Amino acid sequence: MHEESESLSAARLMDAAEAVLLAVAEVSALTSGRFLDPLEILGSEFQPECLCDFTREEVVEATAFLHRMGMLPNA
Repeated sequence: MHEESESLSAARLMDAAEAVLLAVAEVSALTSGRFLDPLEILGSEFQPECLCDFTREEVVEATAFLHRMGMLPNA
């Protein structure tokens, strides 16, 4: 069963990806350069406000996209 109809639009994916990159950079600055996977950041005391407008599923899709693009290290 395909769930393509529930996939993020390209614009929403890009917005989520931008928020994920910003969140990773903010948390890295707070943790002396340590990389935390965006999914570890969600719901933690480190979660930046920029992720609040996105669902967990959107963050998952954006994180996977950024991994495929080589823009996030593998945790």
